[in-house]
Amino acid sequence: MAFIRQSGRAGVIVNEHTLTAVQTRRHVEALGQWFDFIPLDELPRRLAQPGKRPFCLMTFDDGKRSNATEAAPELVRLGVPAVFYVTTGFLTSGTLLWFDRQKALVRALGYCPAGLELETLKQLPFAVLNQRLDRACVRFGVMPETESADDRPMSWEDARSLSRRGFSLGAHGLTHAILTREPREHACAEIEQSLAHLSAELGAACKTFAFPNGNYNPELAQHALKSGATTVMTTEPMWVESRSELWRLPRIQLFGAFDRTRIELKIALAAQRGLLANPDGTGRSYRSTSDRKPMIRAKGSTASGTVSSARTC
Repeated sequence: MAFIRQSGRAGVIVNEHTLTAVQTRRHVEALGQWFDFIPLDELPRRLAQPGKRPFCLMTFDDGKRSNATEAAPELVRLGVPAVFYVTTGFLTSGTLLWFDRQKALVRALGYCPAGLELETLKQLPFAVLNQRLDRACVRFGVMPETESADDRPMSWEDARSLSRRGFSLGAHGLTHAILTREPREHACAEIEQSLAHLSAELGAACKTFAFPNGNYNPELAQHALKSGATTVMTTEPMWVESRSELWRLPRIQLFGAFDRTRIELKIALAAQRGLLANPDGTGRSYRSTSDRKPMIRAKGSTASGTVSSARTC
């Protein structure tokens, strides 16, 4: 870690999901040994002008209630900023996200029925995977909506409270559909409407978007920029550098059970380009700017926020 810290890379963006207060403290202590914690609005400057120490931007996906009740109070106590990416329809409906329904079904049965494996479901359009889950719940008499409170969403008041406490909030789709599996018009609507929904609820423009499951393509990233986002997050397991583009920022996934050794090991491995598998399941290679085709600038984007000239939504 000490060697990598001197390598000139700007820093890391960490992708968390749910952490208890104890886990939050453990992760902050491990990361704080090596990094300066920064808020989202400081990211472009730190990419352009790296500091003496690399930075860490903490992000949390999905919008689970524990983000507001467990992680956020501990982050406030420790003085650590973060971004919370919320699935806007999840906060409105209060029903479980599709992958939490799958996990609840597996817990209830003690095994995973054929065709309901997470990786299998991730290959399906959102409507099809939900139909498959609905049929299984009826067949086996399982009602996932009554399962663990740990899977429940935060409320919109929780989200507004996070904003008032100085945290950034970003959009993470309407339904957590994997957008590269959806028809183009549906995927673009998920992006545009989730950004607009969050902006309306907070009373301020939402400027950042994170792709559900990390699955993206340049066309969808361009639509996020045109819909008002200035930063777009993926799950490429890499450090960020001065040449990193704002339209496809890499993030390193950490989980609550990780101890300090495992956190440091994963962060260190992520410094080697292409060594860690992308959790989006694509096996996508994270290429540098020089590897890509010529780019065009999306309306309102910066030079580092450009994307390819693929057909837009």
